[in-house]
Amino acid sequence: MPTHLLDKNVARRIVEGLTHPDRLADEEAVALALWRALQGLGNRMFISLETANIMGRFSAWREIRLFLDTVETMYASRYFRRWARRLQEHGFTREDAKVLGLATYGTDAVSQMLGVEVVVTFDQSFINNYQRQRHALERRLRFMTAQLPVPFREAGLPEVIQPIEALLLFGRGLRVH
Repeated sequence: MPTHLLDKNVARRIVEGLTHPDRLADEEAVALALWRALQGLGNRMFISLETANIMGRFSAWREIRLFLDTVETMYASRYFRRWARRLQEHGFTREDAKVLGLATYGTDAVSQMLGVEVVVTFDQSFINNYQRQRHALERRLRFMTAQLPVPFREAGLPEVIQPIEALLLFGRGLRVH
């Protein structure tokens, strides 16, 4: 089952779309359509612990509860911090490095998986930097993982894409890889 990490802006647009479905902005419409498509396919969706904590403060809102009931929280596992620091050396902002680090070395609540296949973000500069750095990141991750125990040795890089790209791919049941 494909796994997706929704960044905070995608999560926010989904909730905003749920609060006023009759007057959606473009980003809200795309995020909401993706969320519904991924649910329909039974794909696992994750948000960061920080996003879950912020939204949890407003869980009295029906729309936030509805959203939180469909996503899982991703937790940092061992090597997350090390990888996030190395990502900053490649020009990622602290926040983008944390998202990408979580997508590589994050786990679910029961530690049965490591990383996700896809990061969904509206941040085009994050996507552009990732695409420019992809080969260097793959080499650096391979070098780092060669020295690690299983399952951390098997960590891989996710795809980092816009919600519209994810909707086009996964809305049809297609996989990135």
